[in-house]
Amino acid sequence: MSRPVIPRNRRPVYGAMLIAAALGACASAPVAPTPAMTKAEAAIDQARKSGAEQLASDSFRNAESELAAAKSASANHSDRLAADLVDEASADARLADLQSQAVKASKAAAEVDKSIRTLEVESARVKSP
Repeated sequence: MSRPVIPRNRRPVYGAMLIAAALGACASAPVAPTPAMTKAEAAIDQARKSGAEQLASDSFRNAESELAAAKSASANHSDRLAADLVDEASADARLADLQSQAVKASKAAAEVDKSIRTLEVESARVKSP
């Protein structure tokens, strides 16, 4: 049996088509989330719910960008780098969540202090003849 002969002037075109098809297949393959990625996404969602986007924006943005970088590294089969970035994303998401809670607690404490001062002033005014 004879093999089909590709004319010499068509070989680069066919080669380029094969490379493009192979790259397209790799690029379109979705990244399967690992359990660590799922946990990092959950931590980011929790931070978002606690208001970290506004109250702890630097840590929150870091967590989101590290998770995106982890997904990119995973797609490129850089598993160790992806795992490290997922760990960092989880830590930054937790930090953003805690910072957000601290800001809220600080505001609540300031409100309580203000209320106490108001009550003290009112109490002093009532006691004085």
